[in-house]
Amino acid sequence: MEYFEILSVTKDASDDEIKKAYYKLASQYHPDHLSPEKAKQLLPYFLKITKAYLTLKDTTTRNKYIRECNLGIFEDDQERDRKNSRKKLFEQGMKYLLGDPVRASKYFRKAFNLDRENQTFKSYYGLSLILSGRDNKGLDLCLEAAVNEETAEHYFNLAKCYAKLGKYKDALNHTKKVLKLDRNHVRARSFMEELKNHTGIRKFFSKS
Repeated sequence: MEYFEILSVTKDASDDEIKKAYYKLASQYHPDHLSPEKAKQLLPYFLKITKAYLTLKDTTTRNKYIRECNLGIFEDDQERDRKNSRKKLFEQGMKYLLGDPVRASKYFRKAFNLDRENQTFKSYYGLSLILSGRDNKGLDLCLEAAVNEETAEHYFNLAKCYAKLGKYKDALNHTKKVLKLDRNHVRARSFMEELKNHTGIRKFFSKS
């Protein structure tokens, strides 16, 4: 648990032990004890030390913190800020995806670079690259996302990629996968109708 680690105390440390640990660290990292340059550099760490102490010194807030950590729902301020930043970048990408895919790709790239394990970021980044005319990398990203997380959303993005590349049979097959996962997927049903009316794919429907 991060706050206990910051103060170098155990979870069952007494109030007095927590207080002593804080004052020991504060004597080293308080801005008043450092040169202006060092104080500026170490201020974020000193603020963390202070927040850890304010959380742990009180029995009520300490127990609440322990419960949240055990439930896996506690996030420190930096992680919360990073998550909010990723979310805002992704939302901006979605805003520009259809009208300005080049601009959208810049936002999706930033969101993806902040969280490369997020398959949704990867999928939409890939789709935006395809819509921007950068085919190879975009398709690879969309394929990876669909393989790693088989969701209707990822397969739908992949179907859109294949259609953009003129690979209508692949677009059809992946649209069918979307509807298999989510039979009420409105956009996939609409897209299926678009594919049916496309000259490059009518033959695949006439065979079925």
